[in-house]
Amino acid sequence: MTTVNTGAPGAADDPTGQHAATDGRTRPARPTRGARIRRGIAMVAVVAAGAGVIGLGTGVGTAAAEAAPAHAGWDGSRYWFKNSKGEWRWTTHYDIYKARTGGSASAATSSTSSSSSGGIKQGWDGSRYWFRNSKGEWRWTTHYDIYLDRTGGGSSSSSSGSSTSASADSAAPAADGDVETAVQFALAQLGKPFRTAGNGPDGYDCSGLVQQAFRRGGIELPRVANDQYAATTPIRASQLRRGDLLFWSTDGTARGIQHVAIYLGNNQYVEAARPGTNIRISGISSGYYPTHMGRP
Repeated sequence: MTTVNTGAPGAADDPTGQHAATDGRTRPARPTRGARIRRGIAMVAVVAAGAGVIGLGTGVGTAAAEAAPAHAGWDGSRYWFKNSKGEWRWTTHYDIYKARTGGSASAATSSTSSSSSGGIKQGWDGSRYWFRNSKGEWRWTTHYDIYLDRTGGGSSSSSSGSSTSASADSAAPAADGDVETAVQFALAQLGKPFRTAGNGPDGYDCSGLVQQAFRRGGIELPRVANDQYAATTPIRASQLRRGDLLFWSTDGTARGIQHVAIYLGNNQYVEAARPGTNIRISGISSGYYPTHMGRP
């Protein structure tokens, strides 16, 4: 048997000659496994290059298979922009969008693509806080403290959404009663430890958390849970709304109340439960149902 080698690069592990068969005829040599892998990679690269996805950069997608957007900017799910060739591209990363469009990225705030209202209202919409900048353009942030700073300290929304990403320890008390401000303050304390007689900022007990939260909303409540109930307007379960208070009594009487939490909606509440736990969101259950409910 003889093997003919062409001397081409890689010939040592990629034979390109022919094998002589026992019947006198010659057949092409079978490529080695390494050669087959290299050819497969080369084919994938050709296909990918043809699809126009090579060199787009991390976090950037092509618009080749999608309808072109009406304009650059945020469309509700992604940021659109044109590359140097005038082709539409998109990304879900705000910093990448700003880098590709020549702007400066901001980790906390973003913008809509239009200064018109488009049905937008200032405040929480269930996923973000909306406000207008000094030019009257709509902007949004998921950070409550930034929202307060940009709007002068007040939230105009009382929807059932919540945000837990901001720290509100330094938030100043609102000039008027604002239940949503109290709710957001309490949510900003999630993960902090329960501390007996704790008034913050590093830890709270149940009534300390409630008192400090509503103080940020301009509503003064007593320090102890049963006194807090006495300072509210009693309500029924059917009347519950976001920002109401839930109370638990050991003997079913108002005097026996020893725990309080802030209702969030959808049968959930935020609480500083007991020693050894962190401030958390819990769900109302039949096994631990509040005995009293009140509206501050």
